[in-house]
Amino acid sequence: MFVLFRLALRRLRSPADYRKLQSYIAEKSIAELKARGVVFSSASVLELGAGDGGYSLILNRESQCFIASDLQKSPWVETSKIPFVQFDVLKSFPFKNNTFDLIYCSSVIEHIPNPDHLLKECRRILKPEAKLYLSFPPFFSLALVGGHQFKPFHLFGEKIAIRLANFVGRANYENYASAFGKFGLYPLTVDQVKNLITAHNFEIIDIFTRMSPINTARFPGIIKDLMTWHACYLSRPSKES
Repeated sequence: MFVLFRLALRRLRSPADYRKLQSYIAEKSIAELKARGVVFSSASVLELGAGDGGYSLILNRESQCFIASDLQKSPWVETSKIPFVQFDVLKSFPFKNNTFDLIYCSSVIEHIPNPDHLLKECRRILKPEAKLYLSFPPFFSLALVGGHQFKPFHLFGEKIAIRLANFVGRANYENYASAFGKFGLYPLTVDQVKNLITAHNFEIIDIFTRMSPINTARFPGIIKDLMTWHACYLSRPSKES
């Protein structure tokens, strides 16, 4: 965990430092998925929300066929030469039905105003025996990850959080939904995301806490949200759908 904290403290110095943090987490994340039976060496993999590309570098190395995607095309795309498709996840995905063996979607769903559409499209483009990996920081986590730029004020409600974040950071936020431009910040709990996934004909294989020996994502009630810094869901298309 020392390495994680060190990289996290340096992440805002430059895009390269942020990629180092992402790549470190990606290596650990892929190891967790391999331990749960996910095979990357023969898989076609789509990453949603590639951002600065730290995850993409590792996913591309591990996968047989890999495509990164995001709303914006960042400079790293040209230098890395990793296959990249630019599209808006709020619209239809530019892929045919039954295309991918795995979709990797980390820290995206909490920024989506319509997660139902996201999951519907994921279900459409996944092969019948494919996997969906989705993870996010629970909004009310005491690790203060889920509140993003509003932490720790987000624990006191949106109105107070907006007011204090504007005062302290000399910002001009109106609400959570407009905090990231087109993609805002939407408070989600561990159970809410679980219910969203299962509502779209996915069977959850496992719910676990990223890089943690204690699976706080399985704790009862609100405790799971308070104690989990990053909740992970591994699921597959339901055979009953």
